[in-house]
Amino acid sequence: MTHPTNQLAPTIVPGHGSGQLDELLAEAFPRMLMIQSTSACNSSCVFCPHTRFRKTLPQGQMSDALFSRLIDEAGEHPEVACINLFLMNEPLMDPHLVERIHRAKAKNPQAQISLWTNGVALDPEIGQRLLAAPLGSLGVSIHAHRAETYRLATGRRDFARILRNLVHFVEQRLARRPDLTLVLRYVAANRLAPGEERELMDFWGEAGVVLDIDEGFLSRAGNLEAPGGVIVPHRVMAGCQALGGPKQAHVLFTGQVVLCCMDYARISDLGDCNRQSLAEVWSGPQRRAALEMLYGAREAEEGFLCSRCELAIPAHCSAETCASLNLPKDAIWAAI
Repeated sequence: MTHPTNQLAPTIVPGHGSGQLDELLAEAFPRMLMIQSTSACNSSCVFCPHTRFRKTLPQGQMSDALFSRLIDEAGEHPEVACINLFLMNEPLMDPHLVERIHRAKAKNPQAQISLWTNGVALDPEIGQRLLAAPLGSLGVSIHAHRAETYRLATGRRDFARILRNLVHFVEQRLARRPDLTLVLRYVAANRLAPGEERELMDFWGEAGVVLDIDEGFLSRAGNLEAPGGVIVPHRVMAGCQALGGPKQAHVLFTGQVVLCCMDYARISDLGDCNRQSLAEVWSGPQRRAALEMLYGAREAEEGFLCSRCELAIPAHCSAETCASLNLPKDAIWAAI
């Protein structure tokens, strides 16, 4: 399906999104954290910009000292509801991941600890360690149910092994951790072969997993080529549809805090957790300026990340039409 590009929003709409802006600016600390403990990834998905940027940007692992400092600071804030130990990466490539899950939960017992993985490294050994860890939810971005579809989507030729390990993990999870929320995600559903969606639904039907089959397209804030043309930036916006979105702090392995999980190019710089506390970054001038642009208090500067993202709500779009996270993507595209 070909989607239209987003259009320029010509004028500021007074008060549009201002209530949410005031609420976000009043927060002393993020309700959700997304931490990139490693920048590595072991796949080359065609719908992900990581393949492009890992060739041009520095890569590495987060130090134990920085990770511990972030987790300890979060532990001082009982309002933290979720700690996501993934961000534009493959978290299972962090050799210290399981220990970090335990530390995050020990310091933040009220928070859900979550992971998203592509499942490539989810062998029986790491699977057993994850099941013994205090994870609240785990997502696996599998993207296909046939080997050829998987190869076309990810560039990998080992689908049989990956599926076999995933089946083993699902079986062990039912026996040992039925409380663990497990989501299987198919982002490029429009790339599935005829009949493949029905096959995967039948295959996982009694496995106790949630299937997330997504037919929409995201350019990842302009970091992927948009079908149907070049994305035209929004000048004025009225918020964000992303789940978590501006309520979530996104910390790279370097300590840089970026605005969003779409910032593969690392162009937004809200602060540095090597020199500042996360609370200082959260209340700092860079985040305030970004939120003012995102919620229509002022026009977006040239190059502002959200201005070329499909999840940004254009100011000419009503809250009833655009702001619901439950709307089908076709309705969102139609509104844009």
